[in-house]
Amino acid sequence: MQKLFCNICGIEINERNYNLNKEAFLDKNTTDSIKFCPICGAPIKYLSEEKFIYRLEEKELNGEVFKILDHAVKLEVFNGDFYKKASELAKNEKVSKLFKALANIEYGHAMVHKNLARIREMPKLTKINYDKYDNDSILLEMAQKREEHAVNYYNKYGKDINSKTLHIVFEALKNVEIDHIHIINEK
Repeated sequence: MQKLFCNICGIEINERNYNLNKEAFLDKNTTDSIKFCPICGAPIKYLSEEKFIYRLEEKELNGEVFKILDHAVKLEVFNGDFYKKASELAKNEKVSKLFKALANIEYGHAMVHKNLARIREMPKLTKINYDKYDNDSILLEMAQKREEHAVNYYNKYGKDINSKTLHIVFEALKNVEIDHIHIINEK
């Protein structure tokens, strides 16, 4: 298997991890054909044989950019926490596996933003009780709203920030979130 590196999250894609989170993708990676990063979902155009990861220059990380990235970390952790709990609440096994994979990917997105902002630790957000969402249809509806919110966030701030690196990263992650909406709608 050809070794590839994700330019968004930095992971080395190899025979041990190429198929992680497979439930959260429309297409499938195989050992002969890698189509996306199994950790953050970035498509093949963001993968390379050489180790490279998008990073911000010190001068690019001003107060405004830090604030946007800090909010992005919290947004993705919030969504990851929801999916983690939704995977436990879901009645259908396929939906549960989808939510578990989506949780992993959202936490991967949070890690991307954390690293870009040079934040030392992941935030610990207030735990929310999702027990009232007692069926898969409601959980899927909530999931779609979260993905749409993330797309809107990346659209808004990807255009507002004067950083080529952030524009590239936000565009990549926005497209992953759009794919999640399509996957959720198929369930």
